[in-house]
Amino acid sequence: MTPRSLRPWRVALAGTPALVALGVLAAAQPPPAPPAAGVPSRTCAKECHQEILGHRVMHGPAANDCQACHVQGNPEEHKFYLITAPEQLCARCHTTPHKSTTHAPFKEGKCHECHDPHGAERPRMLVADPNRDLCTKCHQEDFTGLGFVHGPVAVGACIICHEAHTSSQPRLLNQEPRAMCLSCHGEVAERASGPGMHRHVAIDEGCTRCHDPHASKHKYQLRDQAPGLCLSCHSGMIDHSSEGSRLVHGALTAESGCTACHEPHASTLPSLQRSTQPGMCLGCHDRTIKASDGTTLTNMAALLDENPYHHGPIREGVCTACHESHRSDHFRLLVQEYPPQFYAKFEIDNFKLCFQCHQAALVQSPSGAGLTEFRDGDRNLHHLHVNQEKGRTCRACHEVHASKRPAHVREAVPFGNAGWMLEINFQATAAGGSCAPGCHQPASYTRGPALAAPTPPPGPTGVKP
Repeated sequence: MTPRSLRPWRVALAGTPALVALGVLAAAQPPPAPPAAGVPSRTCAKECHQEILGHRVMHGPAANDCQACHVQGNPEEHKFYLITAPEQLCARCHTTPHKSTTHAPFKEGKCHECHDPHGAERPRMLVADPNRDLCTKCHQEDFTGLGFVHGPVAVGACIICHEAHTSSQPRLLNQEPRAMCLSCHGEVAERASGPGMHRHVAIDEGCTRCHDPHASKHKYQLRDQAPGLCLSCHSGMIDHSSEGSRLVHGALTAESGCTACHEPHASTLPSLQRSTQPGMCLGCHDRTIKASDGTTLTNMAALLDENPYHHGPIREGVCTACHESHRSDHFRLLVQEYPPQFYAKFEIDNFKLCFQCHQAALVQSPSGAGLTEFRDGDRNLHHLHVNQEKGRTCRACHEVHASKRPAHVREAVPFGNAGWMLEINFQATAAGGSCAPGCHQPASYTRGPALAAPTPPPGPTGVKP
């Protein structure tokens, strides 16, 4: 008769080499005393089950002591039984404390899902290569169509990031998530911690805020492409300053998104800028660009290269002194109001942009002495041009980015809906100057005693991308 306590675990050794769960866990405890109905421990494999002995890595009992796991229950039928339930068998010798996160097969005692109980060709008697396809026997994730798969995931080497049995970290991670990522991608932390570096706070909060650790349809396994990814955290900063904004910077919605201007991890520049202005801006504005309103934006790189007199913000490398980098309610993404048309009645609020830097008295005062060289004697000619029924805006005479003449005086200005280029024909003299534009008869002015003609500044250096 078969002992009742052994019947549920009856197995036939013949023809079944991988029979029971045998996990490779922690330090082994002394095996229990063999049962009364013993097994000829050194003859089973050698005489009948020789295939068990052919493995490169052998389980000790399988080679020398079959009765550590099996007991003979019916000699006549050559039937053998496990000495305890399969889910409890391995733990009789191999004990490991369970931490907060436990791999399901390990928790359930199903060690045979990963380990062969007798032997295998791989260390720890694993049934498959842990650096290639062991985990995918169960975790058959479908990454079809995603395109960008993390290297360890692509080859099935999950153990690079995950513990096989139990872990104190979520998802069986082998260490704290950020530290684990940086164990391979240390160059990110090294650069971000350098002297004078501005670092993205997401680096400290965890790489998986932005990157999927397994696979993604976006480059660098990003969870989403910019700007959607960036706006998942930075929506408050951008939307708060531009609520209801009618103009959006094209770079914000371009394929490269925010990373065209900002480093994703760290930068020596504020706001994680990739490089200094205007060079960074000219990385895109080195060609004519069709604006959302149908107008064409000038090739700014060429304009700056061909015109030696640069507006102050450009000379100082601060395009954002005049332009918003993300969104704006004002024409051309300007930070303050500035009329887009040739003619505009003068009101101080309509020229807030200019008067961030220039004195309002420059156009408010009838007297030009001490304010401007554009005067006829003491008569302020800025005041004359602006304070009329059809006041001229600043752009009627001045190029706002760069010009070939001092004081940013333009060669011509587009006029009317057809864009006719109205020539100014300005000529400077030692004591004043003259112009012969299409809007009035030739006129000249003299400020007083002759002064030396201004010397053009050196050509633009460092403004090209």
